[in-house]
Amino acid sequence: MDIPDHRNSPHTFTREMSGMVKFFNCVVGNTLGAHVDLTRHLVIRGGCTEVMPQEESDVIMAFCPIVSRAGTDIEAALQQIPAGKPVILVVLHHTFNPDYTVPDSSRLVTREDVLLTVDCLFHESQGLLECHRNEAAVKEILKKLNIHPEMVCSSVLDCIRADRSCCQRSPFACVVGLIMFIVLLCLVVFLIVFYRKKQ
Repeated sequence: MDIPDHRNSPHTFTREMSGMVKFFNCVVGNTLGAHVDLTRHLVIRGGCTEVMPQEESDVIMAFCPIVSRAGTDIEAALQQIPAGKPVILVVLHHTFNPDYTVPDSSRLVTREDVLLTVDCLFHESQGLLECHRNEAAVKEILKKLNIHPEMVCSSVLDCIRADRSCCQRSPFACVVGLIMFIVLLCLVVFLIVFYRKKQ
């Protein structure tokens, strides 16, 4: 039997975009605190909010540490994750090596309500490792949730730098730069609101 590939799941994250994304943590096994590190990224970088109970959430963040065999552990975890909400599955691999290579766990996921499966690295003494794999996983999660913090922050920061440069040259250029900054900021806010309403 062919196992469906969930790496590019056709399912999309949709909700009433009236506010920030609300997630419910479902921890299956001992993550040694790594799930706290990852959800902190979602809160700080994505403006997400952890809620209880599950019914109040938009999405379930499920954490599955691998302790024996990936296939067995993931299958057991999927049976414990509650239904009724879309799921993002974070598979945690214990290692101290930030360059550790792990198999793609998404191939082992068969539940249709799993929007995304990512693999992360953690260690009991460091928590979630600071590495390219974990950074990519966080970005992938935020992208799946229709959150693009880097794009918005980058645009605003670039405009602030340009405004400072103008102020150093002349007062008139400073006023023009300030107006441009306000216009750009309004445009960014408008695009975010428009994009969310289309969902």
